[in-house]
Amino acid sequence: MDFNDTPEEADYRARARAWLQQNAPKGGPGDTESAAGMAAAKAWQRKKAEAGYAAITWPREWGGGGGPAWQAVIFGQEEAAFDTPGNPFLIGLGMCVPTVMTAGNEADKQRFVRPAVLGEEIWCQLFSEPGGGSDVAAARTRAVRDGEDWVINGQKVWTSGAHYSDFGLLL
Repeated sequence: MDFNDTPEEADYRARARAWLQQNAPKGGPGDTESAAGMAAAKAWQRKKAEAGYAAITWPREWGGGGGPAWQAVIFGQEEAAFDTPGNPFLIGLGMCVPTVMTAGNEADKQRFVRPAVLGEEIWCQLFSEPGGGSDVAAARTRAVRDGEDWVINGQKVWTSGAHYSDFGLLL
């Protein structure tokens, strides 16, 4: 197996590296637990999104780069060489928002997808429960219909990033 870049991949790698050298924040990674660190992470996410380097494989209409998976891999490899701010967007952009893109109605897609890509809103997953951990089959939390609304009864614990998230995907 040949792990060397093709000419197309090498060209993309060079362009990504040049962009990172010009745009990556200076001064080391930020702590997303602080207000300043979170602000830096959001600003970095927005800058990447505006350049097409956030959600690289997502359609452009949703704020993505419209590129193939190999571009996301290469950009990730190149970005890892820089001390960029923390990434509180991984769960949202990796799992939650793709669920909205796949199963959401058009209004929900319009409302939630682009703001997440731009780093304006952060998502977490609400999985773990007392006595059940992350075993979804052991979930005791229930949603009960109450007229037009759903009432959630239960308790979630260990929801990484919940304390700074704007939204959560509840299982």
